[in-house]
Amino acid sequence: MQIYKCKESDKEKSEKYIFKDGEKEIGIGYFIENEINPIYLFINEEYRSNGYGKRLFLQMIKVAKDHGLKVLMFEIKNENYRIINIIASFGALNIGTSNGIQKWVLPISLRN
Repeated sequence: MQIYKCKESDKEKSEKYIFKDGEKEIGIGYFIENEINPIYLFINEEYRSNGYGKRLFLQMIKVAKDHGLKVLMFEIKNENYRIINIIASFGALNIGTSNGIQKWVLPISLRN
């Protein structure tokens, strides 16, 4: 499985990556520097619940690290349990909840 950086992104001030398994396009990831929620993931519906989100998230952590980030911050709606489970599995710490939004911090300085 590999990620490929696109020449252009359809999101402002971001880098877009295509996540592929061979010729199959599994999903996309965005890196948006200087933002809360600097990593955005989308896994195509037919590939969800197979661990692809975790694999793509790991690749996007590497992108963030290559950009010199040492900590990632996230604000995630309570109902977005899939990404909450993914970031928690990478050691993110829940630092509070307010109005249905969970706040998370993920140190990445020691990650691969």
